[in-house]
Amino acid sequence: MSLETVKCPYPNCGYIYRIDIERVLEDGHAVAVRGPNGKVNLMPGKEMYIDLKCPNCNKEFEWQVK
Repeated sequence: MSLETVKCPYPNCGYIYRIDIERVLEDGHAVAVRGPNGKVNLMPGKEMYIDLKCPNCNKEFEWQVK
């Protein structure tokens, strides 16, 4: 399990929470590889953004997978 910290980008919220990035990537739409340290890494030259919904303010935003 690989937890990533996400911060809501909206100024009136700023809520910080964690998501399981492996579970998000399981849908098969992400181009990712597992590196030698066991961490999920994006393939070189690929950036991936996913749509998330803040559990605090319920607004949607785009977040870049790191």
